[in-house]
Amino acid sequence: MKDEELVILLKSKELKNKGFKILIDLYQIKIYWMIRKIVLSHDSANDVLQNTYIKIYKNIDKFRQESKLSTWVYRIAYNESIRFLSNESKIKKISIDTVQGNYTKKLYADNYFDANKLSVKFHQLLSELTVRQRTIFNMKYFDELKFKEISKILEMNENTIKSIYYSVEKRIKRDINE
Repeated sequence: MKDEELVILLKSKELKNKGFKILIDLYQIKIYWMIRKIVLSHDSANDVLQNTYIKIYKNIDKFRQESKLSTWVYRIAYNESIRFLSNESKIKKISIDTVQGNYTKKLYADNYFDANKLSVKFHQLLSELTVRQRTIFNMKYFDELKFKEISKILEMNENTIKSIYYSVEKRIKRDINE
């Protein structure tokens, strides 16, 4: 289904629920994993995903179609993820990057994490990145988004996104073999 057709369904009072079910079917896995890579835990990712869908449902009429629907959906998911981290850091009275400092601990506490030696090293390197660096790297490397799309989602200059991504990629390639 094309974005335009889905948006028509989502904005229709009679067909909104049908359109929303289609949207969930299309984006559920991708959005879950994007969120998961930011907030790290399965339970937190599910909470953020639920909040993301609530935001989408309530605000679909405000979507002006100036970008792709997927970009708009990713942007909401990203904002909800950052909001979650911000709230978590306020509760603990520490910075967002400090909250993320528990990255490796959260991975090992997660029943779904498969810890082979290379994977552990890779995730250890990711844990040393800032939230912004890791988010950009994850969106490009794992989610296979284009720089232009990441730029729109994060509302950052595309060249800045490229610079951050390539510096992280270079660092990981250098450090993974140490």
